[in-house]
Amino acid sequence: MNNEQHQARIDAEQDAETDISKILWVVVGFFTNIIGLLIAYIYQPNPPATRLFEKSHEYTMFYTEAYHAKARSIQLTYAAIGFAIGAGIGILFFITSMAMIGSISKMPY
Repeated sequence: MNNEQHQARIDAEQDAETDISKILWVVVGFFTNIIGLLIAYIYQPNPPATRLFEKSHEYTMFYTEAYHAKARSIQLTYAAIGFAIGAGIGILFFITSMAMIGSISKMPY
């Protein structure tokens, strides 16, 4: 890997880290469950064109590839966190509901 490729990868990963809204992907994972994870995997945001202005074709190619990879990684990670939070709340709600139903059915009339 030459210096230009290495610099493109570093720049792209730093930019994706700041560009991708982590809170948004937690919310997507929380409310859309498995579909949210699929969306996070499929959707690929493009870097702003202004960042690639007057850059070489090689730099642009490596930057875009690294940006997509890092963005997908961030999106999947935070959508999975949202999914896990939602699933945990759902399981707690189910357990609580079953406990309440069980205690109501054991009440003498």
